[in-house]
Amino acid sequence: MFFWVIQVKPNENKQFKDILSKESVLISIPSSSSTEEQLYSIVYKSIKNSEIKNIIWVCYQQTPDIVEKKLKSQSYFFDGIQFIDMITLMMGLVIKKDDTKYCTSPTDYNCLFKLIDEFIEKKGRCIIIIDNLNAMMSYDMLERIIKTVRSLNNRIIQNNSAIIYLETTGACGIQTEVAVRATMNYVMDFSDQPNNNKDFAWESFKNASWKDVMTMNIPLLSMLLLVMFLTVIFLTSILIIILTK
Repeated sequence: MFFWVIQVKPNENKQFKDILSKESVLISIPSSSSTEEQLYSIVYKSIKNSEIKNIIWVCYQQTPDIVEKKLKSQSYFFDGIQFIDMITLMMGLVIKKDDTKYCTSPTDYNCLFKLIDEFIEKKGRCIIIIDNLNAMMSYDMLERIIKTVRSLNNRIIQNNSAIIYLETTGACGIQTEVAVRATMNYVMDFSDQPNNNKDFAWESFKNASWKDVMTMNIPLLSMLLLVMFLTVIFLTSILIIILTK
């Protein structure tokens, strides 16, 4: 299969406006402390002006409640979103969202296909988000993953919908990466944007709450606060020693 690989630069936001016309799209971001936030931002930019309003978010990376929290923290809101959770039941986690659909394991592809088909039949055209292709691949053999992705892409295209896969660049071997990319119609590769990570890291700092800081959800910011606190204690101790002499 022939596919396009686009090295995206910061001023090429026009690439986002017609991404869904490619039908099956892989978005690839280098690993960093803000990779997940970057991927969510790209998804939002890609579909915010789309005529397709129904979204199916397939959870391999985070559970639906965490995804919703992260999207909300970045002020990303979608009108109609259906979550399919592939990890909660396998991990024995507590079910927190009654409106979420669950599959028994990350490799229960029959369940995944069935739920997607049912939602499209009920709602019409949809955008499907596979929130972590690397995680999906970690649960199965490459041959089965390639077969599943091809089948999923064909299924989506036949239903006049679109699918977006999110991945971390370099998380798997080059042969695996090439094999997976060959199943896509379009690849958006952000590996040539070293400054982009800084922008997203700063955005995550600005959107951080005190709860995020105190619970170490923003590790770097939490460490900076801890260093500042210890510095204040140290300087105060020195001042007290000087004044008491």
